[in-house]
Amino acid sequence: MLAGVAGLVIGGVGATAATLAVVAGNELFADAAAEPWPAGPAPDEESWDEYHDEDPIAGEDGGTFDDPWALEGEVYTDEWSVLLEIPHEATAEILAHNDVNVAPAEGMEYWIVPVDAMYVGPSSTVTAHGSIDLWFVDRDGTEYTEGCGDVPDSLVGTGLIGTDDSARGNVCLEVPAGADGLWVLAVDDYMPVHLSTDVAITES
Repeated sequence: MLAGVAGLVIGGVGATAATLAVVAGNELFADAAAEPWPAGPAPDEESWDEYHDEDPIAGEDGGTFDDPWALEGEVYTDEWSVLLEIPHEATAEILAHNDVNVAPAEGMEYWIVPVDAMYVGPSSTVTAHGSIDLWFVDRDGTEYTEGCGDVPDSLVGTGLIGTDDSARGNVCLEVPAGADGLWVLAVDDYMPVHLSTDVAITES
């Protein structure tokens, strides 16, 4: 089930004031909170309302740098649903797409992350590059936020969307060769969640 995305901004934004929780092993729900808790548990969708009224324990169910979630899990907020597909190395694709694009720095590569999302909020003026922030962090904790230039089928080019509209497009980042690290996703002002391709989606 896919239920919403608004927009995408490339770069590291210090998002705060949110709770993220794993549901059925592969769905992440975000909800505004008084404090910026990194994560909290929610056993299933039926118990979400009850969980919402409880105080979560910071980092109890992962999503942190040391305990990331599966990248292929769907991330929800009250206005968005965001699904990232498996990133892939795309240096040759980026350079062939437009002559204005330049090669990445030595030791770096261009990696594309396909994004599929839907917006369920009330606004008619949101864009796919305005509400989602995606960046990369290596195993040493260094963050990488630089884009790749002109990106084919870019999410930025999807334009305005309204309630129950979806947006699909690519995000590209310049990351260390091999992309040995984590992808970090933040939606609006919700706490960022760390996602790994090495973590398998599990059903509960």
